[in-house]
Amino acid sequence: MSIIERLISVIAPHACLACGAEGSLLCRWCLPDAFDPVPSRCYKCYKQTKDSLVCGSCKRSSRLKHVWVATEYNGLAKELVRKFKFQHAQAADALLAKAISKSLPFLPDYVIVPVPTASSRRRARGYDHTKLITKQLSCITGLPAARALTRLGQSRQVGSKRKQRQSQMIDAFNFVGPMSVKGKHVLLIDDIVTTGATLEEAAKTLKKSGAKSVSAAVFAQSQ
Repeated sequence: MSIIERLISVIAPHACLACGAEGSLLCRWCLPDAFDPVPSRCYKCYKQTKDSLVCGSCKRSSRLKHVWVATEYNGLAKELVRKFKFQHAQAADALLAKAISKSLPFLPDYVIVPVPTASSRRRARGYDHTKLITKQLSCITGLPAARALTRLGQSRQVGSKRKQRQSQMIDAFNFVGPMSVKGKHVLLIDDIVTTGATLEEAAKTLKKSGAKSVSAAVFAQSQ
């Protein structure tokens, strides 16, 4: 938690999004039932698959092996993301990371990589939300984290149509290291997946940089 967040927690503490109790974004009584888990499925077509694999049909147009999704993008999950991204509630990072961790199997030898936020959004927000989630997830899982990607351009995906999202993300990322991903299994981290265009382009860059496989874990899926 940042110094600013600590000050906010004292001066203007968060209220539970579910019951309104003062002290946290989701109190200990509401948190266990806050998010409905998503069944194991292909993230593209929703066909049931083992261990959230991208199904055989969708694999022809995907560079991702697995996409684990913690919950659907509605209700409390949607409100929590909105608070996190647009109302400076950095304390949400731990809640999102914990939910993601619960959706994951044991993943030895993986490196976790945040999908980078556009620099204009980072400046406006004051932080990179995916970096914060990744840092928390690394602490929970013990997996090493690496900032292996930078984002090119400033396109916003929020509110964009499906075709526009896909065109916006073409060649949107650049591999920067310094940690090599050659021969490694990479787990991309993001808050929301909708069309999958962002994850697919990030996976393309990582595969070109030598990653053995690329999967992803996200907090919520928006239809």
